[in-house]
Amino acid sequence: RPLLFTGAVVVGGLGLAAIYRDEEKRKQGFQWPGQRRPQLAALDVMGWRFTIPQLVCGGIIGLNTIVFACWTRSLRGSQSLEAAYPWLRKFFLHYPFSGRALPLVGSAFSHATFAHFIFNMMALWSFGPNLARDLGPENFIAFYFSAAALTSLGGMLVKLGTSCTAPSLGASGAVLWMAATTAFRFPDAQFGIIFLPFFTLPASTMILGIASLDCAGLVLGWKMFDHGAHLAAVLCGYIFVNGGYQAGVNLQQQVVFQWRQFRKSIK
Repeated sequence: RPLLFTGAVVVGGLGLAAIYRDEEKRKQGFQWPGQRRPQLAALDVMGWRFTIPQLVCGGIIGLNTIVFACWTRSLRGSQSLEAAYPWLRKFFLHYPFSGRALPLVGSAFSHATFAHFIFNMMALWSFGPNLARDLGPENFIAFYFSAAALTSLGGMLVKLGTSCTAPSLGASGAVLWMAATTAFRFPDAQFGIIFLPFFTLPASTMILGIASLDCAGLVLGWKMFDHGAHLAAVLCGYIFVNGGYQAGVNLQQQVVFQWRQFRKSIK
């Protein structure tokens, strides 16, 4: 089930994004070049001006914030995740041997500690808007959910292989996918460390260092992070830049063709 669910998230998400974009273009209809409507570049929200990519990333952060608030309310100072509300454990905490599929995505919007939450959200805000601008909002959302499912699946497979029963939660897989994608696209870009802004490293060096630490964590049996999910994120970023994105575009073209054929058949 987790494997089928992940495939459905990837294919379904990309397909829906393609159909949405095609329908938006169809609604605009034909326009003379001089009559094209300007694209909505930004919106005012409570006196603050945000670009559409920023609003998309802000929405994702908002979802994470709501789930984090639920965890905080549920745990009430307890250090055990088992003390949380049953529905949080069911949908927002992924147990590798459970065979359940929905938590693959739900756990990627879930944080039980403030440090984990704030670190991932700051990283998401650092990498997300630029990637959302380049991919387009609907494609970014589709790829983000795909990365969440794929990295959770990767972490699950590693835990199954190592007989680790610890549950997983956190957006670090999807966030690290964004960082890895950026690094493989722009290897000479300078990445800073969130709490050490004066210290920077080339993007390629930073990602290599993260991957090396996670490999060491797997070999040495470190339990602090979900090393399998992190390595899956780096791999997803590499594949995305080296043919994965184009494969997604090809899939979307096929979906749009079939969608247009379907529309013609029901007229």
